[in-house]
Parts: sequence; C-alpha cells; structure tokens
Amino acid sequence: MLETKQLLIFRTIVELGSFTRAGVRLGMSQPAISQQVRALEQQVGVPLLLRRTKFARPTPGGEVLLQYARQILGKVDEVERALAAVADGDTGVVRVAAGGAACQYLLPSVLREFRARFPRVEIQVSAGHTTRTVERLQHGDADLGLVTLPVHAESMRVTTVGRDELMVIVPPDHPWSSRRRVMPTDLAEQPIVLYERQSRATDLILRALLADGVFARIAMEIDHLGAAKEMVQAGLGVSMLPEWAVRDEVAAGKLIALSLGKTGLWRTWGLASVERPSSPLSLRALVRLCLDRLPRALAA
Repeated sequence: MLETKQLLIFRTIVELGSFTRAGVRLGMSQPAISQQVRALEQQVGVPLLLRRTKFARPTPGGEVLLQYARQILGKVDEVERALAAVADGDTGVVRVAAGGAACQYLLPSVLREFRARFPRVEIQVSAGHTTRTVERLQHGDADLGLVTLPVHAESMRVTTVGRDELMVIVPPDHPWSSRRRVMPTDLAEQPIVLYERQSRATDLILRALLADGVFARIAMEIDHLGAAKEMVQAGLGVSMLPEWAVRDEVAAGKLIALSLGKTGLWRTWGLASVERPSSPLSLRALVRLCLDRLPRALAA
C-alpha cells in the first residue's frame, strides 16, 4: 500500500528538482530521502526518478505517479482541513434530541441563536420523550439531549438546567377560573385531556393524583400539544401541561393555568450527553447556550 509520506517526498523532489533541496524542505537527511524513494520504487515495480548530479526528474512511470500523488495529497490536505474545521467548531453536524413540546417551545430560540454564531454547522433535531432521547444518545444517534430528570444511564453526563411547573389548564369560563390553585381531589370528577400517555410527565401527574386517592377520568389521549390546548379551550375537559407551553394563551385570556396542590407539581430538566474525551467547540458552545437560556425559558 502506498504511503502518503513517500508520495509527499516524491512530489517534493520533482517540484524542487533535487534530493538535497527536498530534504531541506522536509527536514530530512539526503540518505533518508533516498531510502524512501528506493522503497517506493520497489513497491511500484518501476523506476520513478532519473538521478543526476545536480538534478532529478521523473521517469515516464514517475510522471504517471506524480499525477496521482498530487490528487491523493490534495485530498489528504482537504480532509485535514475539514477535520480541523470540525474540531474548531466551524463546520460539522450537531444532533439534538428532546421531547416534542420542548422542540416546539424551548429549543427554537436557542437554536436560532446558535445558528447565528455557527452558520456552517448543520443542526439536526429528533423529537421523542426522555426515554427515547436517552436511547438515541446511547446508540450514538444524538450528541445532546434535553431530558427530564432523573436519568440513570452508564457513561452519561447530565447537567441540571432548571425546573418547570406542570399546571392544570382550564378554559376562561370554567368554574375554577378565579382560583390560583386546585387540589388533586378537585380533579376527581373532571374529564381530563391527557397529553402524551407514554411521557414521564403523564406518570408524574397520575402518581400525584393517586397519592390523594384520585383515579384520573381520562376523556381524551392526545399526542399533539396544540390539539390538547384546543380541546381545553373548547370546554371538552381540563389538562395538565407545562406552564411555558401555555404562556401565550394565558396572556391572551384564552386559557387559565392553575397550580396543583399546595406547592405545585414540578419537574427538573437536564442536558444529557455521552461521556467522551473531547467535544467539538460547536457542541460545547451549544451546551453553554442552553445552560444560559433554558432556565429562564422553563421558569414560571
């Protein structure tokens, strides 16, 4: 197999027309240069250089090899530049995974700012609840995941981002519209619009209700957050959704958000990634951006 070092030596000799000058440019002794050329000629099976006292020029076989050597070394230089750009964070791909609601409400502003800083880095986003996000990270299908805690997985680095509150959402004409909070027992007879049955949020909500002896009366199971809010606005039931997902509707008077219980129902969020010796600059910059922006986006 041809070695790039030998091709570089050969190309340099031809370009400079001298073993001696090639050795000076490459920082090698003339005997070492000659040894590499002999090894290359033995490998390809034809003489490559005509050696004279003061100059060296390629043989017909050397002319053929020179064309390919230039192409090969050019591609090697291109690969090295591309990898250096990735290491510097200038190019490459950043793969982010998060829940569907987080992709819709939390990530867009963060990723827009990231794109402004790293316009040549491609951003790929995968939606899925925390369990699916962790699987993507473990299988190498994502570089960074926004997850709800706790997360127990080997070789996983998790950094806490902040907390959010899951709130009871009702329409403006609901009898509870003048209240600030409701108790779990108040939900016993309410039809509930359940968002994402398989999510951790649903487990947290149902456990909170069961702790007070309330068996949720599920009227609808919906995987689309916007549809869940529309059902509540239409008076077809109440739901429990993140505060940040209903801010616009609450501000516009289309929905009412109430705390559950005496202290509210809270979750903790984190950024998860697989432990690795080093990360590209772009990925480290995205982590810092998330840690700076997301706590404010999550907080009520």
